[in-house]
Amino acid sequence: MVLSLLLILSTCEGPRSTPETGVQSEPGTAYGFEAPDTVPALFAFDLLANEHAQLAVAMSPDHDEMFYSQIRMGETGMLLELMHSEYVGGAWTEPRPAFFASEHGEIESFFNRRGDRLYFFSRRPEAEPVERATRWNLWFVERSPDGWTEPQLLGQPDSLVVRNWSANLLNDTTLYFTARPYEDHLLAEIFEVSIAGADFSVPRPAGPGVNTREFTENEPALAPDGSYMVFYSAGRPDNLSEEIVGDLYISVRGEDGIWQEAIRLDEPINSTAEENWPRISPDGQFLFFSSNRREGVTLPDLYWVSTRALERYRNR
Repeated sequence: MVLSLLLILSTCEGPRSTPETGVQSEPGTAYGFEAPDTVPALFAFDLLANEHAQLAVAMSPDHDEMFYSQIRMGETGMLLELMHSEYVGGAWTEPRPAFFASEHGEIESFFNRRGDRLYFFSRRPEAEPVERATRWNLWFVERSPDGWTEPQLLGQPDSLVVRNWSANLLNDTTLYFTARPYEDHLLAEIFEVSIAGADFSVPRPAGPGVNTREFTENEPALAPDGSYMVFYSAGRPDNLSEEIVGDLYISVRGEDGIWQEAIRLDEPINSTAEENWPRISPDGQFLFFSSNRREGVTLPDLYWVSTRALERYRNR
């Protein structure tokens, strides 16, 4: 999670292509990269590797555009920015800051189902006069025939949101997000809220299968069909490290709609390093996450693994 960073600084049977872009995936590849199996691998390392922290991949439904978060040190301190790359002419372009980047910082993004709206977090000014916002708000841009629109403010669900927060969208209507409902703001829990236009419903806790009220639950990642959720949690007795780091957990939604008791993902998805910022690809084939497990590094790299590695947890 962002707090920890602050503290330390398908395989397929044959060729397939997305209908609109023609991005080819030969056997053993996905999205133009060599695809991992049930053992995590560095994601697009030759394209993305640098000395900065990288997290929270947002892949478009057509698999031809991606955003990811990057944290780096600048002249005035830590900079949080969204990086962008497109699949053009059979290759991914060199990542550059998103066109809507501002001096106030942006982090974590996610697409809607159609890929024509991108949500992201920013501390850019909410209104005139132009001053940096005191809180992280949710913004969005929309794709038009002429390109992406200017950013529009969506805001926050309610006062449960304190400091930095994270979110993920399910079926374009339900937002799963991080809230800090307790006096100890280090303790986060996952809530859900319905979205209608620019309005949020009353937030609802994800339930005891996900939230412990004792440890931190953060960074929800929803399967495209809503059948399971992967999230970050720190402080639980079964964390693989005795240090103040966290692991990834999975909760399956029961037939009654209730999230079942979460289970920590075993090695090699988790490790004694920190794993966080999970994201599930729009086609449900891959789990992306960040980890600083690579020898000799402190800040996290991006990893991915086939969601076939999650089948034994989902079918329990």
